[in-house]
Amino acid sequence: MKTASLGETILGWATRDPAVELLVLIGSRARAEKGFAAADDHSDWDFQIATADPQRFQSGTWLEALGLPPLAYVWRTGRLGSSQKASAVTPAGELDLVVLPVQPLRQVAAVVTQGDGTVPAAVRPALGDLAAVLAGGFRILKGEPEFGRFFELVSQQAPGNRLDDREVLGLAEAFVCDYVFVRRKIARGELVAAQRWLHQQLAEANYRLLHELRLRRGEPSFPDARRLEQLGEPLASALILGGRPDARELRAAAAAMAGVLRQLMQSLVGDRWRWPDLAASGLGTE
Repeated sequence: MKTASLGETILGWATRDPAVELLVLIGSRARAEKGFAAADDHSDWDFQIATADPQRFQSGTWLEALGLPPLAYVWRTGRLGSSQKASAVTPAGELDLVVLPVQPLRQVAAVVTQGDGTVPAAVRPALGDLAAVLAGGFRILKGEPEFGRFFELVSQQAPGNRLDDREVLGLAEAFVCDYVFVRRKIARGELVAAQRWLHQQLAEANYRLLHELRLRRGEPSFPDARRLEQLGEPLASALILGGRPDARELRAAAAAMAGVLRQLMQSLVGDRWRWPDLAASGLGTE
């Protein structure tokens, strides 16, 4: 007898459980098979649910009741920061479950769907995280009659965590500050710390700017680095960091990140921003 997949097990459970009022498949498994960024054998299962009892998901007891005792389970803030999620490793695969309190969601949905089909400007910023998630693909598996129209409008009209020019300029200024910090760490011999900062601050800022640039050009894009790399974006390839904990290699990697930032900023805001002369900081002309 064929064993049910992890996704099939979650769907069957959610269908039976009246406390689960919405179940949405998101991520790679919601995208078309064999299309770009479709699921593969290494893909996890990503869901959103809405429920009146989010607390029940703070432990893995509910998975045990489904015959899926988790090998590891954590309840934590989601990647975008606006919701809680459960992450689990089970014998049947890996699971990310974003848990939304149903009543606030229901209230927002009522505001969005009660008018002429236009998402009110007042609530669009609050829907940015949801829109960003839906942009990667979604399928409503339970709750379509109540929430289907809401999800459709959000996916079509909400901004999805876009950056305006002010935010772009702010990211560039932050990049320069972090670049100087990296160079100081290298000079002090704090090479592992410098390597970590290169990834967490400099590369991440460039990925955010690159994502925004592709969106402004009307090109397909994803906020995560691995998808940008898969798209064959030349600047994404330039952001691959190869610097070992070696002072010379780390300086070269930092300089490469700065070069990419210059290109991105020229494309995004033109002459409204220029890389500063850092000679006064003691780093020399950059």
